Amino acid sequence: MIWILRIIGWMVVLLGTLMAMCVIAVIGGTPTFVHAPVALTSIVAGGFVPLLASLVATRNARRASRMCLWVAPFAPLLVLLFSWPFGGILGAVAVFSGAIVIPGLFWFFASRRKWPSPLERPLFPAKPRLAAVLVSGLFCMLVVAAVLSSLALPWWDPIGDCSGRPLLNDDGVPRDTDFTAKILFVGPKSFHRWSLWSVARVEERFGGLSSRLPKLVILRGFYSPSDKSQSFFIEGRRSDEVLIRFLPVIERTPCGRTGRLENSAVELQILRDGPPKDGVRLIGQIYRKSGDLRIPVPGVSVFVTGPSGSFGLVTDAQGFYDITGLPPGQYTINPTGIKWSGFTHDLKKGSVGEESFRMK
Repeated sequence: MIWILRIIGWMVVLLGTLMAMCVIAVIGGTPTFVHAPVALTSIVAGGFVPLLASLVATRNARRASRMCLWVAPFAPLLVLLFSWPFGGILGAVAVFSGAIVIPGLFWFFASRRKWPSPLERPLFPAKPRLAAVLVSGLFCMLVVAAVLSSLALPWWDPIGDCSGRPLLNDDGVPRDTDFTAKILFVGPKSFHRWSLWSVARVEERFGGLSSRLPKLVILRGFYSPSDKSQSFFIEGRRSDEVLIRFLPVIERTPCGRTGRLENSAVELQILRDGPPKDGVRLIGQIYRKSGDLRIPVPGVSVFVTGPSGSFGLVTDAQGFYDITGLPPGQYTINPTGIKWSGFTHDLKKGSVGEESFRMK
């Protein structure tokens, strides 16, 4: 009977540890859309304390039950706050019950009924300080493992309008953290056939927020093993999640232009040239798709209607149409041979109107 109780005890230790690490990974490393102090308090109550309690429970069920039951009153609030990141109310109830409630009740009854501890005897009975150091080290290792595992968790961008978002703001500097990078390592697949993170070396920075980037960064996005050694244009932002904001983690910008470097000629041209010194600028590319690559289409007529009337442009060898020094106002761009066109840009002085078109 004693060995059965010990096995059950180890199963509860494992349950509490894994669920606490899940709380740390989800709340600390993925977008939860709550304020940082609330998220940090929730991580402590729902992650750090249950994780430490699971380690303490291997020798002291009474103390572990007290730790879990101290934070148990927070469990309903945590369920309500974080039901969305855990897939709904039932998912949140399962996670926080497994981290806090079930271990707390089990260790409470185990201490009252004098059930044997999962660990039969102390590892270092004559050196309690060494045991405390080892437990602290194991706790830190599990927290680090939970934070790093958050990189492999899927996330969903907020729903919104993806059209007409310029690269440059009104001051002529990039809105986001824009740079080029070469992929050095692609993480293991964790979402269908995709890896959700990679390690990259920054190659070209485009001022603004990117000027403070270190040489090596962690990119969050959708990557495949074939992306290794490839160069990318990145439009992203430094992660502001509670536990990974201190790491060089770059989140992708919702509706952003992150992609292969060879498909980002227009974006690179805009960022390298900066805002127009006089009037406004219209620029874009006409292309066809061949697999994942854009193939420029030269010689396409592009008709533009603006404040000073209508005029025509012809794409160059790179498939570009590009004109600057135009007066501010509304401009409509209509390439020939493209069914869906007629996009309108309302441009102020110093603005860039960018629109690329895919030909079938």
